[in-house]
Amino acid sequence: MKIRKLLRILHRDFGYFIVAMTIVYAVSGIYLNHRHDFNPDYKIIITDFTHNLQPQQSYPDDEIQEIVESVQPDVVYKKHYVDNDGDIKVFIANGEVILFPGSGEGRMRYLQRRPLVFSMNKLHRATLGTAWKWVSDAMAVILLFVAVSGLFILKGKRGFKRWGWWLTVAGFIVPLIFVILYL
Repeated sequence: MKIRKLLRILHRDFGYFIVAMTIVYAVSGIYLNHRHDFNPDYKIIITDFTHNLQPQQSYPDDEIQEIVESVQPDVVYKKHYVDNDGDIKVFIANGEVILFPGSGEGRMRYLQRRPLVFSMNKLHRATLGTAWKWVSDAMAVILLFVAVSGLFILKGKRGFKRWGWWLTVAGFIVPLIFVILYL
């Protein structure tokens, strides 16, 4: 079998094999590239609400927990305290609640996972353990093979020798410019 034909077959089959993983890495890569613009794993939920607490020295846990659960039923209450201003600071899983007994207002802030994106980002960062790290490394090797084998599949005027070499060089120059300018 000729080498070009073998490269085409392997390029095609490995390409099909890694297409889903490549999509996951591409989408999560976009989210992770913008981690300084927003949190790629969590969104911050802020809810303003009213309550009927009156100012006093202390508040029973079950009363505060009932208020918190009336705003968001699945939030896990941990504990609370009254600060020097008389406001109630409530600790909840992944966030906080502030109750203002004098005005009857409250604000809940907590983090909520971005369902699909959170999982894709964990895969992208290879934080699922050693087995996934090896799968991720194998994908990188396959991507490298697909990239390099793609250089030699086409021949003729659109092949690497006539057309592809200068696009390949341009592909090296773009990141090189950023390395020179920003490092």
